[in-house]
Amino acid sequence: MKRFKPLIPIILILVLAVGASAQQRDKNKGASQQKWRVRLLHKDNNEGVAVGDIDGDGKLDITAGEFWYQAPEFKQRPLRKILPFGADYMQNNSEHLYDMDGDGDLDVLAGAFTLHNVDWFENPGAGNYDKGLWAVRQLVDTGTGHNEASFLHDIDGDGTPEFIENSWNKKNPMQIFRLVRGDDGKVSAKKHVVSSSGNGHGLGFGDLNGDKKQDIVFQAGWYEQPAAGPFSGPWKYHHDFDLPHASCPILILDLNRDGRNDLIWSDGHSYGLYWQEQLEPQSDGTTTWRQHLIDKKFSQGHSLAWDDVDNDGQPELITGKRYYAHSGKDAGAHDDITVQYYNWIPKTRTWTKHLISTAPAGKGPGIGLQIRVHDLDGNGWKDIIVPGKSGTHIIWNDGK
Repeated sequence: MKRFKPLIPIILILVLAVGASAQQRDKNKGASQQKWRVRLLHKDNNEGVAVGDIDGDGKLDITAGEFWYQAPEFKQRPLRKILPFGADYMQNNSEHLYDMDGDGDLDVLAGAFTLHNVDWFENPGAGNYDKGLWAVRQLVDTGTGHNEASFLHDIDGDGTPEFIENSWNKKNPMQIFRLVRGDDGKVSAKKHVVSSSGNGHGLGFGDLNGDKKQDIVFQAGWYEQPAAGPFSGPWKYHHDFDLPHASCPILILDLNRDGRNDLIWSDGHSYGLYWQEQLEPQSDGTTTWRQHLIDKKFSQGHSLAWDDVDNDGQPELITGKRYYAHSGKDAGAHDDITVQYYNWIPKTRTWTKHLISTAPAGKGPGIGLQIRVHDLDGNGWKDIIVPGKSGTHIIWNDGK
């Protein structure tokens, strides 16, 4: 096992107002600085991470690639082996914690970039964590590769999540895998095809047309959930916008409180973080949009999170730079890597940027393909857990 590197104090060092109508420095005087510390758990090319109570002791643990990290010391323990591919990739584009066999503990459900199979790894249970790797089981062969990321998301609101893959291949189907628990307690997958062709980089879930049903947003528009329910048939496609190399996820929420959901997305392979304001629909129901720039000073914002990390009672937009998303071939690949959050100010329709960490390329935390936000140490402030090709890190939130 590798020894953990020492905790490195990082102070909140920058506060900027950004957005289409506010590119000046924040004028709020005397604002207290938020304190952050970075802990490197392991350095490899893994880009997926999940957080949950794996050993049943009431404390949140972390899974990240080939290892899991046992709280409260976050001791590194073996979990699985992951195949490498390409110049600097590992076959792990996302991971999720879910009880797959009905025994009451959390297993790891994982997606892969170019493989058809979706596997899960069986939690061996208390007393067995020193016995080697977890047993691997196949959930489903999706029949598709070219996977950008995967999501465990409850699309029908029944309390059971569905497994949904996003593909960078536009010809791949858009499909949902329902997790069905059998009489033996074990989960199987039942496929529903949203569209036989028509996927694309980036994915998000939310109600776009105000019918109280969740729709699916992706790079090249959105799919409308059928009136009879998500699994009643194919979904109607609307090519109302294009979001080049959109983030995973695309966030869907009513930012300006006008009753219509807006979009927040980032260009995962270049510069640009945006919000799309949804305007009045056309007479035929076609949605209309106006794009607003949030920030264009960092690149490869491949993943986003929406959570409260400053304890103001309102969620913030959390993102940063994915290090070497395309093996150094993307714009800004050798820029400093950052993690940051943004406060949305509804009154002025602007964003205030808070830089959490910054480091030379490859020398500190980036965002990888998933961002997890949890209070790991119980101090009342949510921490940020990120994987990536610069390593898997905990960014401890010490508050103000």
